[in-house]
This record gives sequence, C-alpha cells and structure tokens, in this order.
Amino acid sequence: MRQLFFLIICISNNIFSQIDIKIPILKPDIILEYDIAFQYNTPGTSKKVAKEILYNEDIIKHRIDSLNNLTPLNLVYNQVVAQHIKFYLVQRKDQVSKLLSLAEYYFPIFEKYLDQNELPLELKYLPIIESSLNANARSYAGAVGLWQFMYPTAKEYGLRINSYLDERKDVYKSTQAACSYLSKAYKVFNDWDLALSSYNAGRRNITKAIRRSGGVFNYWELRPFLPKETRNYIPSFIAALYVMNFASEHGIYKSNENIFASYEIDTVYVKRPIKISHLAEILQVDTLLLERLNPTYRIKLIPSIKAENFPVVLPYDKIGLFITNEETIYQKLESMELAEKLDYPEFTDIEKIRYKVKSGDYLGKIAKKNQCTVKDIMLWNDLKSHNIKVGQRLNIYKTVK
Repeated sequence: MRQLFFLIICISNNIFSQIDIKIPILKPDIILEYDIAFQYNTPGTSKKVAKEILYNEDIIKHRIDSLNNLTPLNLVYNQVVAQHIKFYLVQRKDQVSKLLSLAEYYFPIFEKYLDQNELPLELKYLPIIESSLNANARSYAGAVGLWQFMYPTAKEYGLRINSYLDERKDVYKSTQAACSYLSKAYKVFNDWDLALSSYNAGRRNITKAIRRSGGVFNYWELRPFLPKETRNYIPSFIAALYVMNFASEHGIYKSNENIFASYEIDTVYVKRPIKISHLAEILQVDTLLLERLNPTYRIKLIPSIKAENFPVVLPYDKIGLFITNEETIYQKLESMELAEKLDYPEFTDIEKIRYKVKSGDYLGKIAKKNQCTVKDIMLWNDLKSHNIKVGQRLNIYKTVK
C-alpha cells in the first residue's frame, strides 16, 4: 500500500512538472480564496496585529518580478519587503488611498524632471516614503518638503530659504534638486540601492558602512552595517512602489482629495506682493486650495522685489481671468491691504560662509559670534559631538538683507 501511494505521488509530480502553469491576474474577489490570516509585526515595534488581508506570497513575488523587468532598479521580494508591504496594506490602507489621489497631481511633475535628467521614472515613488506626498512635511530632524531636504543639502543644491520662501516646498525646484542629488549619488556608487540609501543616510555614511563591511557593495549584504533607519529604506521603497501599482488588487482605491490634476493648473508671475487669501477672494478660489498649490511661500504671501517677479500657481480656468484683469486685481489688492493696514516683513536671504576654527574656539563662542545656536552649527555640519579642531572648516548660514 505504501509503495502504491508513493508511485501515485511520483506520477502526479511528473505530470504537473510538464505543465506550464502561469499565475493568473486575479480580481480582488478571486484573490479572497488565497487570503491568509497572519500575525503582523509592525516595523520598529514589537506589537503584533492579527489581520486578514488580500495577500498571497507567490502572486506578490510574481508581480514584483514583473516590475523589476521594467526598471534598472533592483526590486526584490523577501520577508523584510513583505513586512513593509503588509504594513501599507494593513496599517496604512487609508493613507495609500490618499496617496493614489495625490499621485495624479505630483507624479506627472516628478516624471517630467526624472526623464529630463535621464533617471529611472520609478524614483517618483521616493517622496512617498520621504513625505507621504506632503509638500509641507517637516521631519523631527528638520528635513522639509516633498523630497525632505535638510538645510545644508538644500543650500548646496541651490534651493533658497529666506524670510518669504522655502524652495524645499517647491515641487518643481525641489524635484530638480533631488534629481541632481540622485544623479551624483549613482555616479559615486554605480548602484541604485546604494544611491537611494545615500539619499536617506548621506553619501558619507554609506561609504563608512562599505568600509566597515570590508568592501561589500550589495545593499542586502551591507544592510547590517547601515544606520538603523536606512536598513528599512529600500524595503519600504519597494513596498511603496508595489502598493501604488497594485492597490486595486488589494481592494484599495483613490480617495477624493481636493487638489487639481497637474494638467489643470498653470503659472503666472506677479508684479507686487500679494497675500494668498486676498488673491483667492478676488479670483473666487478656495484659499486652502491656493495655499496647497503654492506651499513655497512661508507666510502665505507672494513677495516681490525689484530684480525678480515670483510665480503663483492657479487653477487653469483662472489664468485668463488674472491676465485679462491684472491691473484691476492689483488695485483691489491695494485697497484690501490698506483696509487691513498690512505691513509686509523685510525681504531677507541667507548666505553660506566657511568658518575656519581658530585656537581658543569652541562651539558656543562660534555660535555667539555668528548669531546662531550650537545646535544649528552641529546640524549644519553633521557633528556628533562638541569636539572641533583648529583649522577645521565649518558651514555657517547667515541672514543677509
């Protein structure tokens, strides 16, 4: 009997090994047959959440493999990536729905700049893990905007930060700056996993990790030597890319976000300072929407100086109205400002200086001399302690008028 059972199994295996089985593209209601209940360990915590979701290991691996065939990026599926995918599908389901809607506005802009810089278009998913597509996002470390630039890096890549502007929040200029950074990082490491990791940890920290590992250049082998946050960076990126491409297969659909698609907006340049709420009132546009379309302006005010006119993004159907009635609009704005007795702040900018540490210097003394704080100097120069050396060069950022 035992021999007969063994013979049946062998014959069955031989038959099925000759059949070309293809994984079908399953609809959500069909995938329900493959559902698994799992104990989900939330990344970064020990809390376990029991959830039943639309999830099948083989199907998801097949989908990621198909995406990997279309990009120079290295998209893999393993248990670390699986944990992050489950995190999005369970803990962040509502957020994914919102991201799908925001992507209609932001992704065409990202793709335009990535294409111009000859970079993989899949890099458009990076701001999802950086900022959740929130132009006003600010991290605990002080990184700002869709692409989460720290102050020194923003200045290095030409983004202005002053009393009126923070171009880290400008979708166009910050995307170009991110493209420049990523292009340079890829030239340094010749590997997209490491280039992306450097976007999180900095090129210097990736180089240090490679040295500590004895010269390992494979991200997954290098992972134990990376900063804790960076160990989860690539898995989170792959998970975000997967979920944004296959959300509907998991029963997740876009929300009704109140923001215009990229083809429904345009830009005009203004010749005088304009309070965004005043312009919204005159053009009969929702103030919150206009502020969201123009996050660059720090105090909700579009500045104007002699040497430069500044852009304002408007819904497309308001562009003609503004151009045709521009002078009349300026007169109405002046009346509104007089009624409110507005006094606009003085336009200031910020310049970078390189301070050379002298004998007898310490951070407190340097900070006082340059009208900043010790914390500022440590942040600007990525210092881990108060120790400095004579002759060392420090980046200092000063306000100028």
